[in-house]
Amino acid sequence: MPVLRLFASAREAAGLSVDRIDGGTVGEVLDEATRRYGERFADILTHSRVWVNGQPADVRAPLREGDVVAVLPPVSGGSDDSRGNRGRISTPISSEQRERLEEPLPFTKPESDMSASGWFRPPDIEGSLARLTSPRPVVDEQLNGERRAAVFEREPLSAVPDTDKPHVRLGLAWIVVTIAAAAGGRVTLGLWMSAVAAIAAVQVTKVWMERHERPVSYVAVAGAAALPLAAIGGLDTVNIIAVLVVVITLLARVTNVTKAPSRDVALTLMIIFPIGLATAAPVLLRNVSLAAPLALFAFAAAHDMGAYLVGTGAVNDWEGPVAGIASIFCVTLFVAVLVPSFGPGGPFVLGVVAGILAPLGPLAASIVLGDRDATAPALRRLDSLLLLGPVWAWVAAVLLH
Repeated sequence: MPVLRLFASAREAAGLSVDRIDGGTVGEVLDEATRRYGERFADILTHSRVWVNGQPADVRAPLREGDVVAVLPPVSGGSDDSRGNRGRISTPISSEQRERLEEPLPFTKPESDMSASGWFRPPDIEGSLARLTSPRPVVDEQLNGERRAAVFEREPLSAVPDTDKPHVRLGLAWIVVTIAAAAGGRVTLGLWMSAVAAIAAVQVTKVWMERHERPVSYVAVAGAAALPLAAIGGLDTVNIIAVLVVVITLLARVTNVTKAPSRDVALTLMIIFPIGLATAAPVLLRNVSLAAPLALFAFAAAHDMGAYLVGTGAVNDWEGPVAGIASIFCVTLFVAVLVPSFGPGGPFVLGVVAGILAPLGPLAASIVLGDRDATAPALRRLDSLLLLGPVWAWVAAVLLH
């Protein structure tokens, strides 16, 4: 025998929410319900939707034993009636009923009804888990005037270029100021890179502290800013400052013990050294020649521009880095011609190093931040140098000597 379920005003008109009515079709069940519940129910039925087993159905739909016929008045999503009264509520309902009806209707089989009609199925736990663990499609609304197709979510650490700020103008300003600082000498470049390192460390430290982590904030900022200043004096000075930074970090946490001191120390050093060494590398190169840091900045800038211009709005994560690598190849040819001091094959070695490490910089920045979506503009400006800077500086120093 089919089960009739009533919602909102239809339930009030009938005086009950569930009934069992014999009938071979939806129309027969509704006709019998009309005879049982009277004219008020019949009036509500004229502008209600009727579903069978959770699916819309008309009066001719056949029914089997255990099928559920649901009557949904307009407040639950009813359709237009013949008189054009769209969405009309026949009977006032309480706010509690409205909130309950606005939720998705479960259409679950009553436990007392053990029908074999086959409409009831237990929750698909395995399927739900598969949907949760698989990439979910996302759709970008509008880009460059064209509707983009659905794409899968990006990897957790991949950097996603965006266009919500004037990145091109900021990038050009960064290049101009940095080249001017390099041209001014190692002291000028060291001061400029120290200021950038301090700002980046402040931003990263803030990101971690907002997650209730406890890095030694003043040591993180001071240590990151001290390394490029130490690079003015050369590599030996950098080594001394690096050891002092580790010792001071340990002492700072020992004198103010927290619940996880080792984690705090590791987090502090993770902020200091990637930022500090990335900004110290060009200063160390400036001690050798002007061409060396300018070549490093040229490789990093070429990657950033190629990755941004192509990667912005790209469907695949790899499109931006590949464009950045292609840009590095172009710069390599210019360096080979303009900087003969690297030797005949030196620029190509440096180009290979840049092509490998520059695309990994944004991923390293995401690791330093712990979240690719965290806001740290100064660190993102340096991200191509995080891995490239120290390694490239060492290889370049070997080639120049």
